[in-house]
Amino acid sequence: MNCLIIGAGQLGSRHLQGLLSLKQEQVIYVLDLSSAAIKIAKERAKEINHSHDIIFISDWDKLPEEFNLVIVATGANVREEVVTHLLERCVVHNLILEKILFQDLEAYDKILNLLEKTNTPTWVNHPRRMLSHFQEIKKTIAKSNEIMTFHVMGGSWGLACNGLHFIDLCAFLVDSTVETIDMDWIDGNIHESKRPNCIEFTGSVKGRMKDESNFLITSLDGELVEVTIFISTTSNRWIIQEGRAQKIIHLSKENNFNPSISSFITEFQSSLTTNIAKDIFESNSSKLPTYKEASASHIPFIEASLAKYREITGIETNICPIT
Repeated sequence: MNCLIIGAGQLGSRHLQGLLSLKQEQVIYVLDLSSAAIKIAKERAKEINHSHDIIFISDWDKLPEEFNLVIVATGANVREEVVTHLLERCVVHNLILEKILFQDLEAYDKILNLLEKTNTPTWVNHPRRMLSHFQEIKKTIAKSNEIMTFHVMGGSWGLACNGLHFIDLCAFLVDSTVETIDMDWIDGNIHESKRPNCIEFTGSVKGRMKDESNFLITSLDGELVEVTIFISTTSNRWIIQEGRAQKIIHLSKENNFNPSISSFITEFQSSLTTNIAKDIFESNSSKLPTYKEASASHIPFIEASLAKYREITGIETNICPIT
C-alpha cells in the first residue's frame, strides 16, 4: 500500500499513528513544508511499534504518482489548493479530507467537479458516525419514525471549528440533510482561534433538517466546559456526556422514562484512523460521510458563518476564516 498524509501537525501526526497500527504493509509518505510539523510526526511515529516504511518530505516532486489512500490534514485555508494539486499530479484511489472543508464557498463545486472528473472516492472526517452508541441511537430513532430534537451544550469548545461535527451527527441520526441554518443567536463578538489567522464564535447555531428534526448547538462564552449532547424524540431521551464523564443516560417510554446509565470510551483519532483505513482497504467503503454528504452540511454552515462574520466585523469578504 502506498499512503500519503498531507499536513503533519497535531492532527496529521495522529492519522499517521493510525496508519502505522495497520497490519497491511505500507509505504507512508508524510508531506509538510513545516519542519516543526515534521518533527511532531516523527516523534509520534516512534510511539507506535510497526514495520512500515515512513518517508518524510517537503517536496511534492518526490512523491510517487499513485496512492491507495491519501489523508489531507491541512488547514482549511489551503485545502482547495492542496487537493487540486494532488489530483492533477497523482492517481488517488481513496481520499479523506479533514474539516472544515473550505473557507471559500466557490471551492465546494470546484473540488466536486475535480473529484468526479478523476473518479476519486472521497470521505470527510466526521467520525462520530463511527461510534457504536450513536449507531444504536440511530437504529432506535429509525424504528420509532419520530421527529428528533438535538441540542449540544458546552462552554468555549470551538463552535466555529467543531460545530459541523454535531450538525453531521444530527444528519446521520435521522438520515436527512440540512434545510436551514441561522446564527441569529451567535454572540456579537469575535474570538481569536488557537489556530493562526482564524476566528471562533460563541453563542448558538440553530437549524432544521429536511425531515423537520431541529438542532441547537451552543458554546457559552467563558471557561472551557465539556460538551453534553441531548437527543429527544417522543419516546426516547438520551443525555450523552462527552469528555471526562463519558456517560449515556437513556430514558424511554418503554421503561416509563426511568433512567438507565451506561458508559463508553472515547476513541482517539489514531485508533479511528486505523479503523477507517481498514474499512477502505478491505471493502472500499467507510462509515464516514462522503464528500457530497458532508458538503450538504458544510455549505449552509459556511454561508451562515460568513454572513455573521461580515455582520459583526463589517469586513466585506468571501473568505470565512474558520478551520
